[in-house]
Amino acid sequence: MNYLDIWIFDRRPRMKVFFCYLLIFVFFFIFSDIMIYNYTKAMYQPMTSYEVNVTSPKVTVETAEASNANGNVKGTIKNTTEEMIENQYLKFDFYTPRDINVGTKYIKVHNLYPEEQKNYELGFRYDNVSYVKVSMVDEEEVEKATPEELRIDPTYGPAGLISAVILGYFFL
Repeated sequence: MNYLDIWIFDRRPRMKVFFCYLLIFVFFFIFSDIMIYNYTKAMYQPMTSYEVNVTSPKVTVETAEASNANGNVKGTIKNTTEEMIENQYLKFDFYTPRDINVGTKYIKVHNLYPEEQKNYELGFRYDNVSYVKVSMVDEEEVEKATPEELRIDPTYGPAGLISAVILGYFFL
């Protein structure tokens, strides 16, 4: 073996096998990533009807979509008044096709100056949601809310933790 034969220039079959495995892994990773993305996009159906009962700050819903187990609502809020908005909450009531309220979520609107615009994003875990009603409430009504109604980040729970450990074991 020559002194210039370092492992990167080695033409032995061992390196060819290693590069074949690496190529298979990269192709499988890309294929599975594309398939998972398409599957999750197909699960979520857009909510065709939503109701915004807020007039003074302008609230818009850009995306409202739900699957049979969860969903999300994205949009913007713009202060069209002359005063700063403090200690107000956006209230989201989620309903089934039979007009049954399955849950409520709150987002705090804090220090929204005049003509300022902020984006909001809300994830929910309610079954069979077909439409959402958005309204503005004061802090007094929110004091009666449960901690689950105030939480806007997704909860993973034990199933998410176990799946993360299993995936970490096989891929890291």
